[in-house]
Amino acid sequence: MRIHDLPRPDFSKKAFLVVEDYEGMRGILRDILGRAGTTRMDFAASGATALMYLEKNRYDAVLCDLHLGQGKNGQQVLEEARQRNLVAPHAVWLMISAEKTSEMVMGTAETRPDDYLVKPITETLLFTRLQRQMEKKKVLAPVERAMRDHEYLKAMRLVDQLMAKPNPYVWDLRRLKSELALLSGDLKQARAVFEEALALRDLPWARLGLARILFQDNLLEEARQHLLHVTGGSRSYLDAHDWLARTLESLGDLDGAQETLERALSVSPHVASRQANLGQVATRRGDLDTAARAYHRGIELARSSSNVSADLYLSLARIFLSRGDSVEAAKVIGRLAADMKHDSNAQLLARVMEIPIRLSSGDEASTRKLLKELAPVLRTDAHRLPPELAFTLAGPLTQLGDQETLDAIFSSLLANHHENPAYAERVRALYAEAGRADEGVDLVDKATRTAMEIMDKGVRLSREGKLDEALELLREARQKIPGNPRLLLNHAYLLISYMEQRGRDLHLANEALDCIQTARRLRPHDKRAGELLARLEQVGAG
Repeated sequence: MRIHDLPRPDFSKKAFLVVEDYEGMRGILRDILGRAGTTRMDFAASGATALMYLEKNRYDAVLCDLHLGQGKNGQQVLEEARQRNLVAPHAVWLMISAEKTSEMVMGTAETRPDDYLVKPITETLLFTRLQRQMEKKKVLAPVERAMRDHEYLKAMRLVDQLMAKPNPYVWDLRRLKSELALLSGDLKQARAVFEEALALRDLPWARLGLARILFQDNLLEEARQHLLHVTGGSRSYLDAHDWLARTLESLGDLDGAQETLERALSVSPHVASRQANLGQVATRRGDLDTAARAYHRGIELARSSSNVSADLYLSLARIFLSRGDSVEAAKVIGRLAADMKHDSNAQLLARVMEIPIRLSSGDEASTRKLLKELAPVLRTDAHRLPPELAFTLAGPLTQLGDQETLDAIFSSLLANHHENPAYAERVRALYAEAGRADEGVDLVDKATRTAMEIMDKGVRLSREGKLDEALELLREARQKIPGNPRLLLNHAYLLISYMEQRGRDLHLANEALDCIQTARRLRPHDKRAGELLARLEQVGAG
């Protein structure tokens, strides 16, 4: 049977959302879907309207145009919908565009829609793709649902059950199994899946996965070789380019890292996080022109998305400051305040960044007034400052003679990053330049020792069976040093141990999950986070 002779599917029980800014195309899709019996259709002409519909309803399929005029584009809608769990595990997302260029196709592929259709769309093509994806989604939906709920062990069991039966999705299941093993911190099982897959075929995703494990084990040269193999064979395998850049940077090859990121961006330039990474590497190399372009592009990409971050604006402002251009730096911070007006922390960071900007412009009186206003917050909530902003403040605070605020900021920084020797060395160097070398050494030692003593005491109390005391200690510590990944994971460990002994408690389980997720955001590749998630899932499972 030829493809155009296939019978029309029955979509009479399916709900569709069509996201398309062109009225004529909305009419075409309405007619096509109607011929398959569809009656439950909603139409959105913008990304904002699409998200509003997704908040209220659950759909079996979303047909979304890539270009939606002003506001969010299709990629950003999909990204935000997934982050906010607005897409049901069984739902199919088809991205539609008139663009045929590799740049647009690869850019769309980065957000991983279920399929990508190029206009003009025929009825047969649309129905064929929809049916194929709906069938696969129906099979994999229980696994996706468990993953969304952080039930990785349950998801693994479901994958194994599916793999035990003949089905056409064996390679999808292999990939899911490897991803689940990584998420749950079981690097041994993940490695076994990757090696088993590579023994059958030279699969880029399996080689990339193996490289990720080698990277986490600090076997950087071996990781580099695998990543070079993947990127050499496929210029468009962009995840591998990102990991190669990260590996090269860790090996000290900043030139290679920048070249790798630029190559990836030449294929798919519409990823804000990759632009930010290029900005960071270029800044470290002293290539400020490239860094400024990357940060500016990253801001433009992120400002309409849920991934907008104050760090992009702060980084660009720092580049202008390093060039002595306080006027442009002030404009960037003004945009930060406007673009993130509903984010109280972003507003604070924008105000803090005004301190070096105003001082650079020669307005010392205004700077002193602003510092007097912000100093109490900086001393008590220094953990809210990104590390680079803390270092940016060092010169101005030293110049203005506010040693108390400077000490509070770096005490907090070092306590939250006590395992980062580079930060400790930079602090010691800054204090030495300011003629306070001994004070700098003492500050570093005290901050590091404080963090270690808290965690050691917590471990000692737990070993003595005093879990209540240990938990209270770490809760108090989190208030003072909330950005320390090791402390967060220790806190989660104690909460899980407490429930293992006394039974599952929803409040404590949520507290542990928050600790683990926060630690994972701060240190994404820490396998201990995955191991604790697996233990948390097992608590009370029987």
